[in-house]
Amino acid sequence: MTYTRPMNILLLGLSFYFGSQFTIWLSIRNESPSSYLASNAKEDSLHRSHSDNLEGPSTTRKDTTNHNNAAVNSVLRKVDRLLHSQVAVIFEHETLLGTLLGSLIRESNSGLVDLIPSEGYFLDAGMQFGEFGAHMAVNAPERKVMMLDPSPKNVELAKERYGALPNLEILQGGLGDKVGVMKARDATFEMQVGAEFPLYTIDSLFYEKGKKLAFAHLDVEGLELDVLKGAIQTIRQSKPIFTTEVRVYKDVAYTDELMNFIFDLGYDSYVINEVCGYPHMDYRNLLNIPRSMSLELMHSDTFNLLDATKSIFRLPVRKEDQKTIFDLVMPCCALGGECCPGDDINDKSCCSEERVKKWLDGNGNKPDVNLNYYTWKEPRKSFGRFRYRLRQRHRVQPQ
Repeated sequence: MTYTRPMNILLLGLSFYFGSQFTIWLSIRNESPSSYLASNAKEDSLHRSHSDNLEGPSTTRKDTTNHNNAAVNSVLRKVDRLLHSQVAVIFEHETLLGTLLGSLIRESNSGLVDLIPSEGYFLDAGMQFGEFGAHMAVNAPERKVMMLDPSPKNVELAKERYGALPNLEILQGGLGDKVGVMKARDATFEMQVGAEFPLYTIDSLFYEKGKKLAFAHLDVEGLELDVLKGAIQTIRQSKPIFTTEVRVYKDVAYTDELMNFIFDLGYDSYVINEVCGYPHMDYRNLLNIPRSMSLELMHSDTFNLLDATKSIFRLPVRKEDQKTIFDLVMPCCALGGECCPGDDINDKSCCSEERVKKWLDGNGNKPDVNLNYYTWKEPRKSFGRFRYRLRQRHRVQPQ
């Protein structure tokens, strides 16, 4: 990819930051890319025609590849438009994370920011519907992207939607601290409880095969620590950026151990300040970056934007003798706290959207950021309104 340092990254980030979502994820489960593309062909054609008639530099999305393979470019564009359409899920649940990943990839590919290692695979583990892996494959067509999920249904769905991407590899299986077989323990695996699936380690997929890893998106249902223990050699060799998901107060000792393990690998953890799970509002994604890259963060427009809007901030660990994740992320959600009364941290009312809203309305509790990102439903409504306004503005004809 060739990009100059793009102001459009800032504009894209701003537009997605000040909105959240409109669509319901169920809609894309039942709509194929071909039906979406057919239904939107006319609007897409009008968009290109209008853009081509503008004076000055073209405002259409720049070609992100250095080759002239029209067929590949056509696939990339179609998948990209699907991911950003009104039936897409790329920004549905994790607006800030989705925007951040795409923008960091583009910045790094511009050659002006040296954050994501210049060689190595991208990995989407626990891909579910495959939107994040496809997003990475479109934004970095010169990279190999591997995504995997335990659910055979999810794997087949991802292959149907995104299998045409030439740089995408889709596997059925999970990740852990050793190679073997695992059984689905509950419904979150989206397969029959007790059904077996292959288990890999990141080291077995990369380090042991002589492959490097540049970036990993890990959404592995509370098994993040096991996955990282099975990735130590790859992390030491490749120094990838990676994300982890955590429900902060579900198991305080586990959260502490995970944070310390990442810190001891030579990484700093930055919380993406948006809710990424339901029904508990203390789910958060962590962006984990090697401390050796800290100075490079100053050159990232994307990172500076999110920092300026307090959408991302570093989480110290206890040994640093500063405020920790338990002080900085929804302290009311600790067991017995105002948002989680009682003695059951897994009760649906614990850290629920209703209780968090009530707490935010209390004296001195409102944070100085977009309140939408402390809840689950409001960001999606807001993003829906944002996208609706864009579609209406698109239809306004010049005077």
